[in-house]
Amino acid sequence: SSSRAAAVRATMPTDAETTEANEAYLLKHNIKELMGSMIQAVVEQKPRDPVQFLVDRLTLENGEAMSCQDENGLSLWRRRKLLEVFHQMDADKSGKVDFRETVGFVSKHGGAVLGDEELKSIFKDFDESLDNEIDEGEFVKFFSRTAGPMSNAQFEEMVQEMMV
Repeated sequence: SSSRAAAVRATMPTDAETTEANEAYLLKHNIKELMGSMIQAVVEQKPRDPVQFLVDRLTLENGEAMSCQDENGLSLWRRRKLLEVFHQMDADKSGKVDFRETVGFVSKHGGAVLGDEELKSIFKDFDESLDNEIDEGEFVKFFSRTAGPMSNAQFEEMVQEMMV
């Protein structure tokens, strides 16, 4: 039994060998430079959601630009997707969505399960200025609260469902 343990120890790399192998791996894949640039970007940009910022930076096409977050913590990628929905809702292209446009959009895009009172309540949640219109800022801010914890795949699915 002790000879077996000695044989296992003999095949295990030493700490120095492990450190050398780790350093070689990091060097081969340029990890130190990558992590350094990502940490520098976090420090410089101070994103509201640093973890999502890093995920976006690594996974989105053109991640360096698309990962930039607004004051609500939404990446440029998510903001652009939401504004596509907003512009579809804005039937009269006024830059604001009123209740009539909301009803039209919801009924056209499968929201028939929502009653009139439910829809009015949701509209009020969006309309922080209480002017009976939703502007881009209110629209994006509302979704930054609801979509924050979603993965990008879940977010994309939510947007696709709104556009169907």
